[in-house]
Amino acid sequence: MKPEEVRRLAGSAPERWRELELVHRSDDLELRVTLRHGELDGVRLSDGQRIHERGAPPSSWTVRPLEPYPTNYQWSAMLDPYELTEGVVISDVRREELFGRPVVTFVARAVTGYDPICSCCPLVFSEASQRLEYGDDWTASPGELPDGVDMALDLEVGIVVSSRDRGGRLGSWFTNEILRAA
Repeated sequence: MKPEEVRRLAGSAPERWRELELVHRSDDLELRVTLRHGELDGVRLSDGQRIHERGAPPSSWTVRPLEPYPTNYQWSAMLDPYELTEGVVISDVRREELFGRPVVTFVARAVTGYDPICSCCPLVFSEASQRLEYGDDWTASPGELPDGVDMALDLEVGIVVSSRDRGGRLGSWFTNEILRAA
């Protein structure tokens, strides 16, 4: 698979699914959710708290309708990763399997022209996203930024099913185990 094919897959994700059931895990959250475009029903696995969200408020960067989220705009971006279609260098592309499903894995590095759904919670945390958030005069402290983000997109539905910063101060990561897709 080539980087251009990864971009097309990312840009077509919303058209590839009507309903998803998944388990989302990150450094601070574990949820089991059912998603239909514009609606999220779920439960936080740590305490059983029910979550129901409809729609999502637009961010200042939004160019497409957003999926509802229980955390932040990064959730919307992982379900519609169109921000990977421009301003992102994609390398080390490989076909693999994750949670028994075929995926494409790659390293993403944001460059000039990166256009995240929201600059404060981008899929690709980077100098480009930080400059959008804080202005062109912003400079990184040593070790602050990751050297790219290891990602995986599900080959059937196109959503981000794995993301892990390569270093940096946040060390951000998440996975989505798709239990059902329609």
